[in-house]
Amino acid sequence: MSSVDLGSMHTIEWTTRPDGATLTVEVIRPDGTPGTATVDQATGKATLLADMAGRWRISWGTDTGLLYTDVFDVWPEDPRFIISVEDAVEGLSAQRANKVYMDDLRLYIAAATPVIEDITGPMVLSTYTFEANGGSASVVLSWATQEVTQVQVDGVPVTDWYIEHSILYAGTRQSSGVFPQGLLTATVQAGRRSIPPNVRLAARELVRHWVQIGKQGGGGSTVRQDPTDDVFTPSGFAVPRRVVELCTPHEQIGGFA
Repeated sequence: MSSVDLGSMHTIEWTTRPDGATLTVEVIRPDGTPGTATVDQATGKATLLADMAGRWRISWGTDTGLLYTDVFDVWPEDPRFIISVEDAVEGLSAQRANKVYMDDLRLYIAAATPVIEDITGPMVLSTYTFEANGGSASVVLSWATQEVTQVQVDGVPVTDWYIEHSILYAGTRQSSGVFPQGLLTATVQAGRRSIPPNVRLAARELVRHWVQIGKQGGGGSTVRQDPTDDVFTPSGFAVPRRVVELCTPHEQIGGFA
């Protein structure tokens, strides 16, 4: 299983356990505190409540002292899926849209979000902390900023400010000002309240491309072979040219290789 839903009961198995051994298990939660798991000696499976998002570690032991360690990830409450699972399935051929791939498909979707946003800027509405130098009358934020919830300079709250067209201004609309000198931090909500159709299609195409490569299942001959079909995003992600073309109406400033 690629990832586990927050709040779900998760079962994990030591598949290579020695026959007849009595199993023990130690669980470490993402914050480093111990967790608890129920072990079924007959099946060699442990069940636990995934009550915290992040990386979990589970260490198996036996009465003979053998040790086996594994990890698993629990999704955050909002995994920042840029498209739905249904959207992704629509982009796959019939033989790929089956239950074997459904859980992995969510991992592909989550991975696609930062890649698409590297082309378009923030799309999935999320909270960010933006940093800039103070001492000026205005600061340019992300073009997709929806709301600013807090402004501070060197940790001291700034009360007089307003936002217009993703530019943060000091003072008020009636009386302009200048931000104090120091490190300015703004807590902002950036992204879109709905994902534009062309960006949804771009994400669907990217997920389809990754599934085609990662789960060929006899379809390897259809995987694109020409490297000129790929374009590199500003951060260096290689994506099919069609993905960038679909994102063009919302492309942020930045070069492509």
